[in-house]
Amino acid sequence: MTADNDSIDCDQRREFLAACSSAALCGFATALAGGEALANAPSSPGGHARRLYPAALLVDERGAPFNGRSLQPRTNYLFHFPFVATPCLLIDLARDVGGVGRGCSIVAFSAICSHQLAYPAKEVSFIRFQAKASTHSEAERIHCCADHSVYDPAQGARVVAGPAPAPLAQIELSYDAKTGNLTATGLRGTDQFDAFFRKYDFKLGMEFGGRARDLVGRTSQLQELTRFCRNVAQC
Repeated sequence: MTADNDSIDCDQRREFLAACSSAALCGFATALAGGEALANAPSSPGGHARRLYPAALLVDERGAPFNGRSLQPRTNYLFHFPFVATPCLLIDLARDVGGVGRGCSIVAFSAICSHQLAYPAKEVSFIRFQAKASTHSEAERIHCCADHSVYDPAQGARVVAGPAPAPLAQIELSYDAKTGNLTATGLRGTDQFDAFFRKYDFKLGMEFGGRARDLVGRTSQLQELTRFCRNVAQC
């Protein structure tokens, strides 16, 4: 994707916020068989491991590219990346947090809690972004009601409360200022994929057949969390 002024500005802000100089990335390997990442890239700003996956354009329920300018602020959106069965949360925090978009406000994270691997399923989601404060956490936090692990999406989903041992893995996004298109391109941080697939092997097999570990492909559907899950836990 051709670089644009908005994406360049946000990239510069991310580097500044991370207090780390940028480094050129080169020499990536071709995609590995069996759904592996394209390559293990050099560490991203902040020192977290970075992995690139085949890019997936985020689309709406009709299959049309989702315009990032139409996102409702401080609202939970869900898509799957990099695998068919691995859910992610996308949020427009409506303020500059070093993300993407016109205001550098859009961020995305793996929605697999790093404690007990709770995740958004069609029946219920115990993990979600909460715009308002609750009994167990401050406003504008990602909160897992299964164990009260709390993450700050404005600071790379770092753990701010509860038993979670690690931040949520951050999903790298690219943004096209001309079209508003959003594309998932990679991951930073420690993912929970292996443990997730082991723990939920039978359940995912029933839901996805043999496709749970397949890469999502060229597109991934983005929709509000409440449209995907029948129940979203509040706590």
